[in-house]
Amino acid sequence: MEHVEEEPGFEAAADTLREYLPRDYTVQVNGKCRVSYSGRTQSKLDRGDRMILVKQDSALLVHGPDNYQPRNWQPEVDRWSVGTGDGALTIEARRLDPEEVVEIELSSIELVTVSQMVDESELKISGHEVDIHEAIEETPEIVEDGFNLVARERKTPAGYIDVLGRDMDGAMTVVEVKRNPDYNTALQLQRYVDEIEEEFSGDVRGILVAPKLSDEVDGYLNERGLEFVEVDMDDIIQDYKLQDSQSGLSDFGPEYSTG
Repeated sequence: MEHVEEEPGFEAAADTLREYLPRDYTVQVNGKCRVSYSGRTQSKLDRGDRMILVKQDSALLVHGPDNYQPRNWQPEVDRWSVGTGDGALTIEARRLDPEEVVEIELSSIELVTVSQMVDESELKISGHEVDIHEAIEETPEIVEDGFNLVARERKTPAGYIDVLGRDMDGAMTVVEVKRNPDYNTALQLQRYVDEIEEEFSGDVRGILVAPKLSDEVDGYLNERGLEFVEVDMDDIIQDYKLQDSQSGLSDFGPEYSTG
């Protein structure tokens, strides 16, 4: 551990954050904060106890005391700004392309830690979401009749699109696969759609493929004109086991074209 501060004052914490946030360190801040986001959309989180985690690739995640999903996040940060005043410490995380800003206002700080982490192990992935990816490659009709897969893990400034394809009318279609979708899933799918619309200069569909959907998330999708396709995990796993001796997505590399 490079640095640990328990219940630091705002000025001491600000000095630490100014020194380490722009560098290749993992920084964690625990405290009571409110969070706002502006960019493709707008969002606000009222004050609550949260853990702010900045990874060595500059990814920012804001976690609450429950749920494995972050309450807010920024996939990469180009510019940090840290300030103090009016009984608070403020962290501004700015992304330049696309223009997005996450602002965190801490009214109290319990812990600040700084470390450098090393992980050279290769991740071996198996699980429900990967099974759905494989099933879509084998049977594109899982998404809808006439769907043609164009690429998987398609890189964009907003992150990696799970599946990119075209519908029966030739319209570009972004597919996000999630085992347990939430508000962040809808927001991320919208970001992907925006990126593909900008790249191809046309209307793009966004489809969430998942085994279930809450009424709340369904509302988020409807607000943005996004779609939902339900999959039965029992059917997916059964089909995947029957086909696991055939070629899957992993055999084609991170991106490929079907013409």
